[in-house]
Amino acid sequence: MILGILTVSAAWLSAQDADSLWNQAVKDYTEENYQAALDCFSALEAEGYVSRELYYNIGNCYYKLGNSLGQSILYYERALKLDPSYEDAQVNLAIAREYTLDRIDEVPEFILLTWIKAFRDTVSSDAWAWIALALFLVMAVMVLLFRFGGSPALRKTAFALAVAALLMTIISAVFAFNLRSGLESDGEAVVTVPVSSVKSSPGSTDQSLFILHEGTKVAVMDSLGEWYRIELSDGRQGWLEAEDIEII
Repeated sequence: MILGILTVSAAWLSAQDADSLWNQAVKDYTEENYQAALDCFSALEAEGYVSRELYYNIGNCYYKLGNSLGQSILYYERALKLDPSYEDAQVNLAIAREYTLDRIDEVPEFILLTWIKAFRDTVSSDAWAWIALALFLVMAVMVLLFRFGGSPALRKTAFALAVAALLMTIISAVFAFNLRSGLESDGEAVVTVPVSSVKSSPGSTDQSLFILHEGTKVAVMDSLGEWYRIELSDGRQGWLEAEDIEII
């Protein structure tokens, strides 16, 4: 699936040139000329264009080309970083991950935390911010009804609704801030080379602690020169050369 929506972060191309390049990319993709489509999409990215659809389509091109699984997963992850609720990217990422070689068990997470994260990721950070604003306005109206309500029953109801709206406003604002912080974070990366050796220390020539393969997602804990200290979802840690991974 390919989408024809593009938003701009900061671009040097004129709007007309950008639209022309996007349309050409869509045309090339439709005609199964995936390398040409990738070149056009990548040109837009290089000029500063940013959108979940752009990253998603770059991921599709890499996947269709069949020789860049790591890049495909990287761009699906970038699309989801912009919008965790983006279903098309979720589906394609799950398909791409089936072809990765590393099968890493995740450290069990408290089930309630898993549910909270799943609920948080149903919409984007901007959507949660708008929800928080709407709930704040509802709370303000309820406070006015509580203050000036004509009957005790109305005032009690308004008070209860004001408290509920306040709690939901706080939750929505926390979700918005949490997702926005994740969007601006450089804390995750994807292995983009066929095989990468994880070392016990940066620059180490010792035997590898373990091997990672293309497409594996890692958490970036620290950096030193051209090395990153990474952690896997099962808790294992080590150092990888910076050129072996790309930050999501």
